[in-house]
Amino acid sequence: MKKLLLAVIICTLALFFAPGSPAAYASDSYSYAQAVTTTAYFFKEKDLSSSLFAVPYTWYVRVIRGDGQWYYVQYAEDEGLYRAMYGYVLKDDFVLLEDPPAVTYLFKSITITYSAGDENSSLPALGEIEVEAAFYGTYYSGATAYSYVLCEGSFGYIAGANDDYPLNDLPSGEETEDPSNEGERGGSGGLVTAVIIVALVAGAIVLVYLSSRKKKSE
Repeated sequence: MKKLLLAVIICTLALFFAPGSPAAYASDSYSYAQAVTTTAYFFKEKDLSSSLFAVPYTWYVRVIRGDGQWYYVQYAEDEGLYRAMYGYVLKDDFVLLEDPPAVTYLFKSITITYSAGDENSSLPALGEIEVEAAFYGTYYSGATAYSYVLCEGSFGYIAGANDDYPLNDLPSGEETEDPSNEGERGGSGGLVTAVIIVALVAGAIVLVYLSSRKKKSE
């Protein structure tokens, strides 16, 4: 009886920690998704009116969790001119990847030129001042294009699309795993599945134990 119970427990642990199991997802890395439309907007909130910019076409976001028709994601990292941003994107504008991309985020700097001079003044003025800004994406207001940038520690818009960036290959079309359907990478779905597995195995152990007791009493 003891050997049987030990065998059942070992099998349970093997299944629980096997690749693809809830425990495996709990320690897995995040998923990545690729923007497959030119209007794959990044939103501050789960609200279509809170769009900030379109994630550069064919570039990527890190998917933290699924939330209905949305993904809660990270875009960019705290590196160089960039700072990480967290917000939402619509699932329909992205395709999940099976493996992390070699280069996740677009790194594109834009030179912004300021002029401090007064054309109507006869006094000597400073020349043009140039600063570097981090390009996040393009935002369209009607037919006018703007770029969402981070410059000198502040986010804001400048005129122009600045969409002359390199493109990545698009996915071949095969279906990929949806983290919102697979425990959201260690989220509540995985926990529920784990509880169900443990409950079923515990029930099987109880039945084996009671069956053994019954045979002894006969």
